[in-house]
Amino acid sequence: MSYAELQEHIWSQLSLRKRLAGRAACDRILRRAVRVLPTGMMSQSNPTEQNRLMRQTAADIVRHERHSSVTVGSILLTIILSALVSEVIKLLIAWWRARSENQVLLRGYQLEISSNG
Repeated sequence: MSYAELQEHIWSQLSLRKRLAGRAACDRILRRAVRVLPTGMMSQSNPTEQNRLMRQTAADIVRHERHSSVTVGSILLTIILSALVSEVIKLLIAWWRARSENQVLLRGYQLEISSNG
């Protein structure tokens, strides 16, 4: 599975929330989630610790999105971003857990994104 196929997979699994934020926002959030998700810690953690790491990653991404947003911040924007980030991360983790091959792929995507900026 290529990174573009992962993007399409995540996009196709999102609920109505994706229409509120748009494909570009979803792709940007996924890229950031792939880059910052602590996969090394995740693979060595129990499910409770994995959930804590997911929540922490989601909070960091929401904070980054809020601060880097060009539009005027609002409560509605924060709610939409929080919902989208949470859903993207849950889907990414579900995909990551589904097959051991996906864990290797995600690590490769992280290296690729880190080297491309």
